[in-house]
Amino acid sequence: MPNQYSGVGRENRLRAIEEGKKTYIGSTACKYCGSYEKYVSSYNCAPCAVKKGLEKLNNEELMKPYRTKEKKQQYCENNRELVNSIKRKYAKSERGKAVSCEKQRRRHARLKQGIPIEITENELREIQEIYQEAQHLTFTTGVQYDVDHIIPLFEGGLHHPDNLQIITHEEHLMKTAKENSRRQQK
Repeated sequence: MPNQYSGVGRENRLRAIEEGKKTYIGSTACKYCGSYEKYVSSYNCAPCAVKKGLEKLNNEELMKPYRTKEKKQQYCENNRELVNSIKRKYAKSERGKAVSCEKQRRRHARLKQGIPIEITENELREIQEIYQEAQHLTFTTGVQYDVDHIIPLFEGGLHHPDNLQIITHEEHLMKTAKENSRRQQK
């Protein structure tokens, strides 16, 4: 009996090629994992390929010839911007442990009395929702949105839902530049 969904898989693959995607939804399930997601280039099951690739990467003996000091230095030189962005993201704290930027910002705000001590769980949830809304807007519109403090922390503003607003990244940069010039004039 011929596969009743074979035409759909071909159509999905052709549409994925036109859109420049790497994967498409096939007409038959993988016999190992049951997924329908396939690679456009090889028709292979995408989740199984990722799993096999990770197994190879985690095999120390297999990867030993590729992980030399010289290759690491060459990679860092060729991808300087990427390496620097990763280093900035995981900057060292006073104790020498890697801390993500968001955690550092929260800690810095707490030290400057930016986060009120008597903040409730509902207010914390509201703050998280504001940040999630900014991410959602960025994802849906394609325009970068940031969460901004109406009264900046350095002027005594609090990290509180009433003091937060969502603005575009360009507006945020302009506001930050104005604040910096105002601070320098003082």
